[in-house]
Amino acid sequence: MKLMQLTHHLELVSDNIWNRLDNANRFGINQGEETLTDNLLLYLASQNLPSIHIVQTPKNQEAIKGTDWEWWIGSKKRGFLRYAVQAKKLNLKTNTYSSLKQKVGNQSSAPYQHDVLEKYAQLNNAIPLYAFYNYLQPMNQPSSWNCPLSFDLSQMGCTVTPLKNVKRAISKRGYRTFDKIHQFPETIPLRCLAKCPHINSQINSIQPQNTVHLSKFGLEAKIYDDPWGWISEMGHLSSCRQMPSDFYNHEQGLYPKHILYIDIDSRA
Repeated sequence: MKLMQLTHHLELVSDNIWNRLDNANRFGINQGEETLTDNLLLYLASQNLPSIHIVQTPKNQEAIKGTDWEWWIGSKKRGFLRYAVQAKKLNLKTNTYSSLKQKVGNQSSAPYQHDVLEKYAQLNNAIPLYAFYNYLQPMNQPSSWNCPLSFDLSQMGCTVTPLKNVKRAISKRGYRTFDKIHQFPETIPLRCLAKCPHINSQINSIQPQNTVHLSKFGLEAKIYDDPWGWISEMGHLSSCRQMPSDFYNHEQGLYPKHILYIDIDSRA
């Protein structure tokens, strides 16, 4: 599958989320984060794309889910970037991400999601990201567009930003709004992770297992060899602790709920 076709499907994902939240708002039918994520995964899985694979990790009770998704995006020839991703939906009534400062569990001593995501990313050499599910009323049209491609409003349906921006938003009063978070230059449409000229040019210039500075996210991001070999075996595992220790810190026991694998160079 060519990159243009891959990008088309990622664009359709954002279109679908945008329209689904629009309809949910008009008809008063709630669409939660898990429902939106499940529909996104279902769409990608149903397309039988040679460039995209979706894997659910084992559902053993002792494991703590450190992140909603883990995304591996890159090229078999030039290496993959690894993202730890937490999904959040925009509150359409307040135009804010009202659950950014949410705990993992109901106990008063439970850690915050953003702290767990940060710990997970640090332990497993991943880039921590938030994925936002959005729809904007006409009076709340975005004031910022950080993508080098032409403006496309429905591509705001699914956007991503590094964890550091979410931590800033949590720490500053009034910064949990769509507009404030999307003013951060690193907040970009989902499709940019596969198509962004800046990110791809950096991947294309390196060899696997090197370390490269991704100025787009301001992090030193490890470049991995193609992980599909071990990811493809995930369905045969009965416990998260059987996942390869080269990639997961079993002492801490934090794991993703799903793994999304995208090869931007795959051909049909």
